[in-house]
Amino acid sequence: MNNFFKLNSLINQAYLLVFISILIGSATTFIWVTSNNQWNTFLNNAHNSGVSIYNTIKYNNDLNAEIGIKKLNTKNDITNRKELAQYYKSTLPFKITTLSISNDKKRNKDQGKISLHILSSKLKYPLAKIKNFKNLTREQQLGKVIQLVANYCSTTILLIRIDEGFWHRIDGNKAWSCKAAPNDQRLFSILVFIISIIFMYFLIRENDLQFNNFILNLKNNLKSPLDKMEVLKGPSELIQIKNTLDLFLKVQKEKLEKRLMVLSSISHDIGTPATKLKLRSSLIEDDQLREKLETDIDQMIDMMNGVLSYTRSEMDLEEETEISYISLIESIVFDYQDLGKSVSFKKPKEKNIGLVSSIFSGHQNKMSFHLNQNHPLLVNAKPLSLQRAINNLIENALKYGRTATLSLKTTSQTITLIIEDESKNITEELLENLKQPFIRGKNVGLTKGTGLGLTIVSTIAEQHGGNLTFEKSKTGIKAKLMIKR
Repeated sequence: MNNFFKLNSLINQAYLLVFISILIGSATTFIWVTSNNQWNTFLNNAHNSGVSIYNTIKYNNDLNAEIGIKKLNTKNDITNRKELAQYYKSTLPFKITTLSISNDKKRNKDQGKISLHILSSKLKYPLAKIKNFKNLTREQQLGKVIQLVANYCSTTILLIRIDEGFWHRIDGNKAWSCKAAPNDQRLFSILVFIISIIFMYFLIRENDLQFNNFILNLKNNLKSPLDKMEVLKGPSELIQIKNTLDLFLKVQKEKLEKRLMVLSSISHDIGTPATKLKLRSSLIEDDQLREKLETDIDQMIDMMNGVLSYTRSEMDLEEETEISYISLIESIVFDYQDLGKSVSFKKPKEKNIGLVSSIFSGHQNKMSFHLNQNHPLLVNAKPLSLQRAINNLIENALKYGRTATLSLKTTSQTITLIIEDESKNITEELLENLKQPFIRGKNVGLTKGTGLGLTIVSTIAEQHGGNLTFEKSKTGIKAKLMIKR
């Protein structure tokens, strides 16, 4: 029952959003419909007032008390602005909208004309907006005009003359001005609706960000030796997933540690009998048999050491540190060169490695970064693991391609170490398959190995956010070890 009231639960938030959506949708619809009905009533009353004004002037019918009507002592056309100003008696200057209303229906006996001046402090009225104006009787046309005036709810004075009769001054601001108009809440309802949509969007967006942070946290944890992910905030379901994954990762790492312990013990225990076997094999007089036996013993020891090395790489116990990638490569190459191996390193010349955005400019891709041969190329990496991976690739190149030529390809986000050899009878597809554990090529012959070298390299590359790929070149095969900067 307590979980039902937890708002940090996704299911409860979904219930809340549905409830709020129904509530706000109903409220805004009610406000809109109510305000729209009030406004339509107001416009209909204005239309009826126009009809009543016509009937009052024409037939002396009773008129709404809110509408003031005054008979003027003139029948002549009023076109002079100064003469109109004396009847306006309000804020100057004013605008004049003049029109004539006639009845085009021949069957109607009321054939005549209504002359009308609309005096307003704000605007001239767009009479063209009245639809089907000519298909109405004169009083209906006058009602439509008054309805249009009410729709703009400005302060107006009307001067009306029916046929050739006297002019009448009409003051109906108490009936159709802005003060008489109902409060239009339709804009308010739209505003409430938009605000509620924005609120729900940000609530959903916040949960989405929490899940994205969780995914990023999980990815970072995969490269870390820690048993737990970083503490995070978010929905209770996300916390439960995080706690379950913490437990799962802890159990898996404990299993790997036990596996490593067992393999270490086996490797240590096998070392003693293997040494004894080598000593005893030396007593064998048959040289061919002795050599085969010693080869089998060495292969057994190498296989155990390879499995142990692979398990250690999977454990990922080494911490990341900032190192000079070029210095690491040079030290490895120098070691091989001291042993007389055909290993070389082509240091990068000055090169634009990509466009990088600047925080001091309003646009991205404004700064170019150049790499030269004296640049240390600092990266956050696991130096021992990276050294093991580079050594394995060089050893493979020397075994199957006789030479190893190292070079770098660098961008603003990645560093790719390229190791090129001179192998002829091997393809990149085969090398891709050799990344699987304990798989060796058909052309290995008597070459020593356990089939774990490329598997270890691929694992280390993934731990550094990169990968291991192969490409055919003019001289042989290129192994590309890519890591993230």
